[in-house]
Amino acid sequence: MPVAPPVIPPVATIDQVVDAIQGIIAWSIANESRLGYFAALYKRITIAIRTAIAQGLFQDGPRMELFDVTFASRYFAALNGYFHPGAFPQPSHCWRVAFDGATHPEPIIVQHMLAGVNAHIDLDLGIAVEQVAPGPKLPSIETDFNTVNKVLAAQVNGVVDEIDDLSPVLSDIYDVLMKNEIDLIDDALLIFRDGAWRFAELLAAEPAFAHPPTIMIKDLEVAKFGTLIFYPPPLLATITAVIASKESRDIVHNIEVLDAIAATPAAMTS
Repeated sequence: MPVAPPVIPPVATIDQVVDAIQGIIAWSIANESRLGYFAALYKRITIAIRTAIAQGLFQDGPRMELFDVTFASRYFAALNGYFHPGAFPQPSHCWRVAFDGATHPEPIIVQHMLAGVNAHIDLDLGIAVEQVAPGPKLPSIETDFNTVNKVLAAQVNGVVDEIDDLSPVLSDIYDVLMKNEIDLIDDALLIFRDGAWRFAELLAAEPAFAHPPTIMIKDLEVAKFGTLIFYPPPLLATITAVIASKESRDIVHNIEVLDAIAATPAAMTS
């Protein structure tokens, strides 16, 4: 395990969220940690959400900032728990899978990103949404929740272009898919987020005292899928091995490239 990053303090604004993520990226570069791949992706999306709030694209901008802070705080809590055991609660199983996976050299960049997306969206997102709009209030946030999908979709092109440059074989696969590539990624994000909304609905429909076992069961399911991301079936494993053979293995360079585009997310219009 690399040198532990500094404890991430509580955040109260979306600007503080961006600053905290930047700190994770800086630590990842200094320690050559693959955790920087997801952090760079997350920074891009968070800045895009901040811009959408400033542009008035959400029905309730202040609540969406609270949502962003609540959502990101789960990621930060997981990192604190993983790197500072004893001082903070242990991370969820799915986050532990993602963090452990970052110590393994074999997975490709996309696998590291997907492992983070899997933990943060499949588990954390539903919890955060229901926390901000609990119980019968949940339907009131659905429109803004769906607007986030559009913000995410607007970021896909830039991220794909940069990964193409870092991963030539993956780029070749994308060339075969052509325009369908973007549709596939958009569809995958939508599936992840649809699942998160259904999980939020489940939490909203049950009493709060029932949340811990429900979340524990969900966590184990998400962790199982996270393990599959890093250790796919034989055919996919062969494909990822071929991709890895040509992909840049310069962790610092890769993070720096991804971080460079994170600061200027694609424009989002209503």
